[in-house]
Amino acid sequence: MRRTRAAAVGVAVLVAGMIPGTGVAVDEGEQTVDAELAYRCAVASSVGDDDRVLRRATVRVSAVLPRQVMAGRPVRAEEVTVRVQLPPEAVADLTALGAAKAGGAVSLTTTVARKGGETAEVTWSQLSAPDTVVPAVGPYTIEARGAVPTVNAGSGGDLTFSAGALGADLLPRRADDAPTTPPNLSFACTPEPGADPVFARVTVRPAPGADPAPSPVPAPSPVPSPSPVPSPPPVLTPVPTPAPAPAPVPVPGPGRGGTAADDCVEPPPVPSVPVKGHGYLAGYANVAKLGGAMFLKDPGLLRVNMNKMVQIRCPSPNGPFATLYSDATLDHRGKPRFPPVRSTFLTFGFMPTTATAELTLDGPIEIATDAYPIDMEQGRLPEVSTATAELWIRLYDVRVNGTPLDVGPACRTVRPMRLVLTGRGYHDFANQAFGYTVDRGGPLTGTADIPEFSGCGVKEDLDRLFTASVSGRNNFTRMTQGPLCTEQDATFCPDPPRPKPQK
Repeated sequence: MRRTRAAAVGVAVLVAGMIPGTGVAVDEGEQTVDAELAYRCAVASSVGDDDRVLRRATVRVSAVLPRQVMAGRPVRAEEVTVRVQLPPEAVADLTALGAAKAGGAVSLTTTVARKGGETAEVTWSQLSAPDTVVPAVGPYTIEARGAVPTVNAGSGGDLTFSAGALGADLLPRRADDAPTTPPNLSFACTPEPGADPVFARVTVRPAPGADPAPSPVPAPSPVPSPSPVPSPPPVLTPVPTPAPAPAPVPVPGPGRGGTAADDCVEPPPVPSVPVKGHGYLAGYANVAKLGGAMFLKDPGLLRVNMNKMVQIRCPSPNGPFATLYSDATLDHRGKPRFPPVRSTFLTFGFMPTTATAELTLDGPIEIATDAYPIDMEQGRLPEVSTATAELWIRLYDVRVNGTPLDVGPACRTVRPMRLVLTGRGYHDFANQAFGYTVDRGGPLTGTADIPEFSGCGVKEDLDRLFTASVSGRNNFTRMTQGPLCTEQDATFCPDPPRPKPQK
């Protein structure tokens, strides 16, 4: 199925040898690889320091791959599992934080090489690790699974897959399920010097009648495509000349003289048939006055209508660009809200207060994605997405120093909290996403002002207490969206991976 995204599509056709593989892989049987590799890991904050401590670790890569494929067909690694066995010293790092369990994400850089010296790097970045109990003494094993990009087999010749840099981002939690301080612990790992990093080999047979000359480096593709990539509608592809518009638009050159925008009249947005998708959203929301953060560890189900409108914009300094409009809503038990969030803070700096927060949308999340012209030098199509949401905050089940505080059923903000998040990313010429894109997800950051509270308290008026301790401006928020399952791309269907929030 054709990949859909909130940016220009069909980029791969612009660069020879970079089009993702099409069709179903022709193979003669499968092979199960299970390779144990020697690594050295350090706490990520120490990487780059002269006195950093590198500790030996064991990484086991397991996957199912074809034994042989025909040239020009994609090579897909399936049932991928990466197990990272951290040494006792790493367990000490976790127990020092008071961690009882931890989960997170693993990212592994793999190198695909063909005989003759051609190579391509493919990052396996969608590997998630469920919570596991942290033992009292080491070692400690993280087991991460997930979908990984395919590579195009190109011309004939054996392909080798080698393991490279590995990152493990953990979100440890205490026995009471509260996040530790700090709430994350990351490890940066590299293969042991002198160790063989190869974990798989695939034979590529020349296609009948194919030119035996070598083809370009195998290009990673995040999406299997069962049919040739269709030509996209012109309005969705930013190019160095103005795109067609429903009405005449006086657009001089690509803005080199700085006057193009002054003379440009933008046409209104043009409706299009939206692409429906769903995924998950989780993250952290700071409460500045309390010196802590709400941890939305249970991801909210996000239902998205992608590309419902498109608008050709006046040229930026680098040329004309387009804005694609999408919207989304949350869905928790049929209501537009996140799952309830249980958090503990030190109210006024000394009183431990625990409350459950309910965050409910007041209307859809509006998403505007600016898709900019192709950057030929960097080999990418940059895009910037802005998501705007209005959220009611309701507090209940409040305990102060362990004692219940009856706030009643209607303790909430006097108006919705306005949250504006921004995500920046791009697609490369191999159609692979980096940073944040609407279809593949990623990190979104922004700030929000928490309004005053009203309706708090049954026996006494507690509005001023919550307003004084919680309400305030510029509360930093960092959300992480997972990849979407869409009508036109079933790569992550039916249940997309749940993201691990990044602090």
